[in-house]
Amino acid sequence: MAIIYSYPTTPPLGTDLLIGTRTSTAKNPTRNFSVNQLASYIIDNIGGTTLTIPIFFDVVEPVTGTITSTLVDSILTQDVIGGTTLTVAGEMTVTGSVSIAGELDVEAGLADSTGKTGDAGQVLSSTGAAKTLWIPQSPPGGTTFTFTQGAVALVWTIQHNLDKFPSVTTVDDTNNQYFGELEYVDSNNLTITWGTAFKGFAYLN
Repeated sequence: MAIIYSYPTTPPLGTDLLIGTRTSTAKNPTRNFSVNQLASYIIDNIGGTTLTIPIFFDVVEPVTGTITSTLVDSILTQDVIGGTTLTVAGEMTVTGSVSIAGELDVEAGLADSTGKTGDAGQVLSSTGAAKTLWIPQSPPGGTTFTFTQGAVALVWTIQHNLDKFPSVTTVDDTNNQYFGELEYVDSNNLTITWGTAFKGFAYLN
């Protein structure tokens, strides 16, 4: 018989046979078993939950410190075999971008970048700094304009192009209302000067 490492190496087939020892019977007889049988044994004895997506989990042996990997249930489940719905039984953090081709159904609150879910009648707005914030809707009636001051500033310069001298309501980026020194430059431009620089929103009506 040739030395084992002298045989050619090829990808295994499910019907290939492996040689092993049956230790559960007397005299430890030698047995053959197929790659398919080995794969089925591993899957059947992992102990996973049906329709639950598994993940690898490192287990540390307390005495030797040896680390071995095993498969355990994750928090992801699928509705049925061949189904189209995944359920996350917990929180999910996305570090990249998310593209949604279909509808987005939100059953619980939708939080902004500060963790707030907003109040009735508010709208979710971009702060201009890759963040979002729940803000009040512009006052109803007439022509309105919403201005976002995305960077901290002592003076907000607002070009609204309403061709009017509108009333102005201002809030910071956590929806606290403030009153500054309002100056109408003309019917399409105004400035608001503050004692302390901050960022937020101005609602013109």
